[in-house]
Amino acid sequence: MQKSHEEAVQESRDVLLRAIGEPEDLTFIRLYGNIGDELIYAGTRQLLARRFYKEVSVRNLSGVSGHTALVAGGGCWCGPYHDVAAHLPLIENNFKRVIIMPSSFDVSVPFVRATLAATKALVFARERESFNGICRLCNANIAYDCAFYFDYRPYLRDGEGCLASFRTDQDSVRTVIPEGNNDISRSCSSLDEWLWTIARHADVKTDRAHVMIAAALLGKVVDYWTSSYHKVPSIADYALKSFRVRPIEREKQFRMASRKNEHSEGIWE
Repeated sequence: MQKSHEEAVQESRDVLLRAIGEPEDLTFIRLYGNIGDELIYAGTRQLLARRFYKEVSVRNLSGVSGHTALVAGGGCWCGPYHDVAAHLPLIENNFKRVIIMPSSFDVSVPFVRATLAATKALVFARERESFNGICRLCNANIAYDCAFYFDYRPYLRDGEGCLASFRTDQDSVRTVIPEGNNDISRSCSSLDEWLWTIARHADVKTDRAHVMIAAALLGKVVDYWTSSYHKVPSIADYALKSFRVRPIEREKQFRMASRKNEHSEGIWE
């Protein structure tokens, strides 16, 4: 019998918590990035709600050491962004045990592949394609992205119109940025603003993984486009099959439709 989404999330939560265990001390290491990454950190904090832990930024690791380190999950193991790989040796030197929380990995990037091949950390992928890439390189497991452990209930509402939120950074592979596009992961000043921007809409079109995840879990209809590697479609396939999430079959032109629908930020031609 196929598991429900709630059952799958609970199973994934249990896998992570068993892996973490109850170490003598626990440190959660935040990375850095856009507002979508803040959703990962917020979900991780909720996952760890019954654990005693300290939290530090990867930029402030001087003098920080201990038993178990949890390195925040994310997409910074790819060609455009792979800074975390450079920090991993220091983290492993300072902690007895290291767990990399659910992330996506592009092992075609030489530095990423070499770092994973050398690590003794337990490495969690957040979708199948990444897991298949890393399982022969390191001690690997798979679990849902930590955004799935966040409580979205305060933000649930019907919403109106369409939000186009495509990347405007080097991870984008689009040749056309839609008119009226709002890359909320860069334009919003807080996670709360980011979530309410999604919540106010009925439909979302994006190539950002966490805009896709949050929109799906808030009940929106989501059309997604890929970024520079497999993470967005792979997350959709692994964790969002029961939601109204669908790929954009081809890159389409986007136009403003305010004359047709005053609530809409745009429609597909």
